[in-house]
Amino acid sequence: MTRICVFGAGAVGGHLAAWLARAGLDVSVVARGPHLEAIRSNGLRYVSDAEDFTVRVNASSDARDLGPQDLVISAVKAHGLPHVVDAMQPLLGPETPVMFAINGVPWWYFHGLPAEPGQPPASERLARLDPGACLWHTLGVRRAIGCVVTSPNEVSSPGVIRNNATSNTFVIGEPDNTLSPRLQQIAAVMKPALPGLSTSTAIRDVVWSKLMLNITTSPLATLTMRPPITFSHDEPMLAVYRQLLAEGVRVAASLGITVAADEEARIARMRTVRHPPSMLQDLVAGRPLEIDAQLLAVQDLARQGGVDTPVLDTLLALLVQRMQADRP
Repeated sequence: MTRICVFGAGAVGGHLAAWLARAGLDVSVVARGPHLEAIRSNGLRYVSDAEDFTVRVNASSDARDLGPQDLVISAVKAHGLPHVVDAMQPLLGPETPVMFAINGVPWWYFHGLPAEPGQPPASERLARLDPGACLWHTLGVRRAIGCVVTSPNEVSSPGVIRNNATSNTFVIGEPDNTLSPRLQQIAAVMKPALPGLSTSTAIRDVVWSKLMLNITTSPLATLTMRPPITFSHDEPMLAVYRQLLAEGVRVAASLGITVAADEEARIARMRTVRHPPSMLQDLVAGRPLEIDAQLLAVQDLARQGGVDTPVLDTLLALLVQRMQADRP
């Protein structure tokens, strides 16, 4: 595995590309606008409290300039994925896997799981995330590898990725929960280059662990326009937080996933989080919010499983109105 392309080299994608390129791997990126021009002119810079380095990568807005890859890492946000299926095709050889580093419920979630009586086919259960099953069929669900990222990053200026954590984790896994040869090969290549990378044979458990953050802190931070630490001592807000957490645990249980509530431990961690979640960053920057994968898909799964989510439903209604209020 020698050629790796990061499709969508924004905050998370830029982090991944910078570290992989720093290790000497053959890394290219697909980016756009001023960010792309800065990467071409000055290189891709990574900055944290502990690191500050710049790498040179082959960068383009058109995947046709880059050609087939051994691995594609997609860091495009979930709501943008159906729109880049065709643009990604030039990167794909017959067996090229695509690792999806995305927040929320992944579009491939039901791939490889047993069919459930009374439910739609696996390719249609998350139609909100994959309209017309274009990712499933055109890109090819067999290519999909999950990647759950816990790493607060931002594009602080064009060509510059700012990381705001002392540790970052990247958990990768196959939808069929196997430690497949291709997963082992990817890990062997990426692990020496990327601190915090690990593999999982239960990737949906990891997805739900991260989803608990999405379900709880993302809507609260976005609606209040404040990072979690600022409301983490407010008892009325914590009451809402606890209700959201309980609803998320019940939805996960309806899918056979056991998530420990660990309320006090989660609240203690929240009291250390000064970095705004990506949803709040998007709102401030005027970008579309990731409510489809992080929240609405969870609501859809709750409906399919007969789980009531009154608090999530209420906050979602408010978030939708908040998004519409910013539109011209």
